[in-house]
Amino acid sequence: MKKQSTSFLLYTGFMIILFLGCKKNDSTIPSSLQSFTEDYPADYNADVRGMPTAKATAEVPLAWYKLAITLTRFIPFQGTGPIFTRGYGYIGLALYESVVPGMPLQKSIQRQLNGLPPLPHADILKKYYYPACANAALASMLHYMYGNTTPEQNYTIDSLEAVFYTSFQSMVPKDVLDRSVSFGKDIAAAIYDWSKSDGGDQAYLNPFPPYTPPVGPGLWVPQPGQAALLPYWGNNRTFIANIVSRTQPPPPIPYSTNPKSEFYKEEMQVYKESINQDPDHAAAALYWASIPGTSVDIVSSVITNKSSNLATAAEAYCKVGIAMADAVVSCWKTKFTYNQERPTTYIKANFDTGWLPLLGTPPYPDYSSGYTIQNSASLTVLTDIFGNNTTFTCPYVNSLGYPPRVFDRFSECAIEVARSRFYGGIHILSSNYVAIAQGALVGTHVNALKFKR
Repeated sequence: MKKQSTSFLLYTGFMIILFLGCKKNDSTIPSSLQSFTEDYPADYNADVRGMPTAKATAEVPLAWYKLAITLTRFIPFQGTGPIFTRGYGYIGLALYESVVPGMPLQKSIQRQLNGLPPLPHADILKKYYYPACANAALASMLHYMYGNTTPEQNYTIDSLEAVFYTSFQSMVPKDVLDRSVSFGKDIAAAIYDWSKSDGGDQAYLNPFPPYTPPVGPGLWVPQPGQAALLPYWGNNRTFIANIVSRTQPPPPIPYSTNPKSEFYKEEMQVYKESINQDPDHAAAALYWASIPGTSVDIVSSVITNKSSNLATAAEAYCKVGIAMADAVVSCWKTKFTYNQERPTTYIKANFDTGWLPLLGTPPYPDYSSGYTIQNSASLTVLTDIFGNNTTFTCPYVNSLGYPPRVFDRFSECAIEVARSRFYGGIHILSSNYVAIAQGALVGTHVNALKFKR
């Protein structure tokens, strides 16, 4: 592997400290993973309330998130960073809130979120079957979040819902099943109603609103045929109040064409990286560029490897979804505040007029890296839940024919994802390193939400 820059080593060390410094020893099992016993609080009676969520497997959300990734990949504009992260935020929240009545040691997070009205309540004197609650909620949320689906894609959603519902019919009394389905759908409807006022509702219908970028040396210039993607996204309502202002990074390094300047040196690094590139660097760039939603695929990988129950899965998907969504809002505020130009513009003007990056240059400014920030925020959350020493991969990406990339620590993945955008020629290094720290800060705010009673 090529020699790493001094700044990379410093940032690597910093991020490992950031991931691990305030973390419990990895050998300590997080409270969210401790085995549930029959010793539930006195106010929770399984004979009345139904089977606890922790007694169910994660089969339902695993299937639904696999379908969500597929839909994200193939439905027009659903794969753009702001849109798919927003969707996963609401989907994860609906999943958690639909099953939390069956989690006696945990509570709704409704009051902790940014203006979320009271949600429907489960009847504490009646039974629920929480896998059915989850199935109904997730089916509804996919219909809500993927509003531009084809009839065939809608049929796929309905079919998956029906498969689970049919399997539940042989195990659950009809009144319990119907009540569970109604509760899940009511939760989804309430959360969807809240989502419509965040500034991003149906953004897939107009992802390129009118926007005139500022003009000047070092400022972002759309590539031929491009327009700015959702330039006002940084003004959207977040799940956690005021998280955007609390996670803004310092200004980027100053623009300069002086060969002695830091900016010139960073752009030269991008150019040199593209010449006789290390094959593993190219493989990493292509792997992480292959699909949107790799963060939730990582969640699925970890849940599968650990045989996690429905309670753990619901909390993990919920936290990661909120982290992804709020991270990208924070990032878009940064991007369209500084409007830093992309490497392709600088390199063509100063080094090589015919240069092309390995990856296609996205239609928004360089600083900071959107993919890096949402991945860093997600991995910060997963580190808190499962511990940094966790082995995982991205099964969905692997299934597309890419050589699997396996990690033993979440922090290793955060660094590689950040580097992959540099390898792909679409970000200078500082834009990625700042995004790691920015995403970790977003994740820290998500970790501060109180899910326990």
